Amino acid sequence: MNAGRYPIEHHADFAVPVTKNMRVTTAAVPDDGLGPIEGEVIALGWWVDPEAGNDPDHIPVGTLYLVVDEGRPRPMWIRQSDLLSVHIEQ
Repeated sequence: MNAGRYPIEHHADFAVPVTKNMRVTTAAVPDDGLGPIEGEVIALGWWVDPEAGNDPDHIPVGTLYLVVDEGRPRPMWIRQSDLLSVHIEQ
């Protein structure tokens, strides 16, 4: 999988809400022609794959961020490795 491209849907098995105003810019570019995802983070998540250790091609995604990009119809899960900047408003 190429970093920043989203050929499959990421998902979280577990998630917690983000209670601070956190905005991110990302390198994640879905195939919708709208450019990179950026916006407010509404949840942090992670997933558990008990079979991942048996797959030599497994790419861990680490923590996922559920980002609301106002130019898109729904929030999207973004891999931590795709974050370019994070800003927390006080």
